[in-house]
Amino acid sequence: PEFHAGQRFRLSTSKAVDEFREALRLGISTRPVLVGPVTFLTLGKPKDDGLEPLSLLDAVLPVYAELLAALKAEGAEWVQIDEPILALDLSDAQRQALRRAYTALATPGAPRIMLATYFEGLLDNTELAVALPVAGLHIDLVRAPQQLAPVLKALPLDKTLSIGVIDGRNIWRADLDARLEFVARAWDSVGPDRLEIAPSCSLLHSPVD
Repeated sequence: PEFHAGQRFRLSTSKAVDEFREALRLGISTRPVLVGPVTFLTLGKPKDDGLEPLSLLDAVLPVYAELLAALKAEGAEWVQIDEPILALDLSDAQRQALRRAYTALATPGAPRIMLATYFEGLLDNTELAVALPVAGLHIDLVRAPQQLAPVLKALPLDKTLSIGVIDGRNIWRADLDARLEFVARAWDSVGPDRLEIAPSCSLLHSPVD
């Protein structure tokens, strides 16, 4: 995306809501996935000299809140928000933006948020990620298996943990015994009620058949 000073944002499509509703009619309660606001702004390109994209956070958050409310009204209990920026070295401004964003979005009337990151570990961002006021956290244990121990240690008792144990970009090859060890460690730590087993990332690149 390209950004300008004073830019205004609005929903340009109802795709996320339409597809959730379509699946629900087939008896399937899906979990919609959105790119996170801080990652979205960080990926963007400022077109005005001196513009810091994160300065637009307060302008874009109401659009996220609007979409979350629409999904909740259709019956969505969970929404996944991807913030792969959490796998990078963050500036103080980015850290503050993440706190502001999820304080604003994770409200009592919104769907529960599964905050997802992948392709690398949380590393120095572990404490930040587990402290954000979201209902769940997804981590990639294919690319960064070493992060499981620190995440288990820091995870609050009220958060769900989603562990990505199968490579979302190569689902046909996996050492299942090794994957099971990760599942067992997480199971013993957080218990079955707060544990979800998942691919490491989206299955976008896997053939449908």
